[in-house]
Amino acid sequence: MFKTIFTAAAVAAVALPAAAQASEARNFSHEGVDYDYTSQQKGKITVIEGKAEGRVPFRLYVKGDRVTGMYNNRYVSFTKDEVLHDNVLAAAN
Repeated sequence: MFKTIFTAAAVAAVALPAAAQASEARNFSHEGVDYDYTSQQKGKITVIEGKAEGRVPFRLYVKGDRVTGMYNNRYVSFTKDEVLHDNVLAAAN
């Protein structure tokens, strides 16, 4: 369950255009969970910060093919390929 919810947030993180300069509020829903977040480009790093279901905080840092950060006060680290692979598998089921 945790991985499914986190995967949705991570998919949003890696789907953001790297050229985005301004912080812009966005939201999406995945498997009944609502996500609200902003993204901001800081040099070569994209910072994605928000909350799932209005209360579960996350802050992710995307640099190159790597995503690191915190989700629900837990450290996370993975590659973009891991997220995209999981998303493809979830869509196939």
